[in-house]
Amino acid sequence: MKYLARKASLVILMLALSMSLSAKSKKTITKKVKKNAKGAAEKVVAAPVYPKAIVTLSPSAAEILYAIGAQDQIVAVSEFTDYPPEAAEKPVVGGFDGKTLSIETIISFEPDFVYLTEGMHNFLIESLDSYGIKWYLSNPTSVTQIETEILDIGEITGHQDEAAIVVAQMAEKLSTAYVPVPEKTEDDEVETLDSTLKVYYEVWNAPFMSAGASSFINDIIVHAGGKNIFDDLTDAYPMVSEESIIARAPDVILITKSTGITADDVKARVGWSSIPAVENNRIFIIDDNLYSRPAPRVADVILELAELLNQ
Repeated sequence: MKYLARKASLVILMLALSMSLSAKSKKTITKKVKKNAKGAAEKVVAAPVYPKAIVTLSPSAAEILYAIGAQDQIVAVSEFTDYPPEAAEKPVVGGFDGKTLSIETIISFEPDFVYLTEGMHNFLIESLDSYGIKWYLSNPTSVTQIETEILDIGEITGHQDEAAIVVAQMAEKLSTAYVPVPEKTEDDEVETLDSTLKVYYEVWNAPFMSAGASSFINDIIVHAGGKNIFDDLTDAYPMVSEESIIARAPDVILITKSTGITADDVKARVGWSSIPAVENNRIFIIDDNLYSRPAPRVADVILELAELLNQ
C-alpha cells in the first residue's frame, strides 16, 4: 500500500501539468565576419552546437530522445524511466519533485542540456540559468503538441530528420484510429442520435480525480472516438465527486493499473450498479505508465483505446 500511495502521488504530479508549452535552448548559431579573397567582408555561419550531455527529468522525455536516436546524448534519467528497456540502464538523477531531485545532483552529471516538465521542474530554471545550462520546458496538452515537441527536440539535438520520421509514423497510425462523423447541419432531413461513447478516466479514487478538457488524456479519448464525461471542466486533472460520476453515466470506465483497483472493485461501489459501463461490463484496466506519458507511443494508446471502445 505504501508503494501504491507513493506511486499515486507521482502519477498525480505527472498529470498536474500547467497550460503552457515553452522551450528554451534552440541550437546555437555563431556568426563571424571575415574577408574573402577579394577583400570583401562576408559572414561565416558556424556549425550548429548540439547538446552532448542531456539529463532527462521524466520518463516521457527519455522516450522521445530514444525514439529520435538521441539516446547516446543522455547522461542521466529520472526515476521510473523504463522505456525502451535499455533506458532503465542509464544512471538515475532522482525523482520528479524537489524532495528527491536537486540541482546539485543534476550538476554532478555535467549536463549541457536539461529536459524539464512544466509544473514540476520550474524551480530548477533559475539555477540552470545561473550555471549557463540550456533547458527545455515540456507540457503538451494535445496530440498535436506532442508531435510539435518531438520536432522541437529533434531540432535542438540535431536529429531533425529522425524526429520528422517519428511524427510521420504517428500520423499514419492515427489516420487509421478514428474518422470523425460530420456534424449534422440544418439541411439534414433525418435526425440521428449521437452514438459517441461517454468515457470516464479515473486517475485516482481517494479523492476521485479524472481528466479535464485541458489534459492530453482528453485529446486521446477524442482521437479514439469517445467523449470525456468531464470535458466541461477546465482543469487538466480535476478532483470530481462520486455523485457527478454516477450522474454523468459513462458508457466506458478506464481505471489506471497503479491504483490497484479491479473491475470487480468498481462494480462493488455503492450506487455504481446503474452506470451503463458497469451494467454492460465495460470497465477496463489500463497501463497508466503508457497512457499518461506524452511521447510517441501515444499513437499506440489511441489505437488501443479505439479498439476498447469498439468492443
